Amino acid sequence: MTEHSVWRISLAHKIAPAFTANPEVEACFVFGSAALGISDQYSDLELAFIWSKLPSAEELQTTAQNVGVKGWEIEPHEEAKEAWLEQFYLYGMKVEAGHWARHAMDRIVTDVVECYDVSQNGLVFEKQASASNLQHAVILYGEDIIKQWQNRLSPYPEELAVAMVQKHLKFRPFDGQHILTERLEIPMLYENKCMIVRWLLNLLFGLNHIYHPGFKWTRYWAEEMSIKPPSFFNRLERVFQADAVSGVHELRQLVEETFELVEQCLPQVDLKQQRETFNRLNPRWELPVDDSTSRSQ
Repeated sequence: MTEHSVWRISLAHKIAPAFTANPEVEACFVFGSAALGISDQYSDLELAFIWSKLPSAEELQTTAQNVGVKGWEIEPHEEAKEAWLEQFYLYGMKVEAGHWARHAMDRIVTDVVECYDVSQNGLVFEKQASASNLQHAVILYGEDIIKQWQNRLSPYPEELAVAMVQKHLKFRPFDGQHILTERLEIPMLYENKCMIVRWLLNLLFGLNHIYHPGFKWTRYWAEEMSIKPPSFFNRLERVFQADAVSGVHELRQLVEETFELVEQCLPQVDLKQQRETFNRLNPRWELPVDDSTSRSQ
């Protein structure tokens, strides 16, 4: 665990009692980089509070004012808007505090482990991210409640792995990347690379039975994966840092190796159509030959 993580967790122990003093707060935990032990100098502190009944924004603002925070902001969080995301500064540290009603978190866990939820809000798998946060929580208060959810989240459902993989087997013909490279369409080429790498990560999170935590800290999560192409993260770096031709070649190899891993780990998933689509070539049109010019020569 990094020193930055240790310091942030110690700070969380100072902050939490001001909120857990409210009898409607049932649990509190640290999540994010501090809980994973990988915080650095740029990391803020992420706290989660579980309430018997979700408070209003005005109630949260009153609590924040009583604690003496600075720079307080709040916005609805999660697709169903049954949570708040609060930001403020305390003891000189930026804190992001998520607030959920207990019944809302119960439903999130149920959706993930019983309904195999793979829904997204933009790029974020919000329910799976909440599951990941619970799984890696540093518990400050309400241990029994958090442990109950953690027990429900283990083991990761095989059906969720299948759902994640099936959802993201949507790779288009890779020949388009070669065309963009030949045309030196650099912005579009790298936009497509980002999209393809995200799909690869989505597949690998499923194969490795890791609740999707989001796309931050990719190196850490790549190291946590036991099922992945060899030297996976180093090769991801080459995808973006090598010359365009070499990067595209590396990316194609990573996709093909990941397809092989899907076939090995989830033989019930049919990749025939996906492989055909991925390997399809775009048509090329040659200039017609001018017969009259040829005869005159």
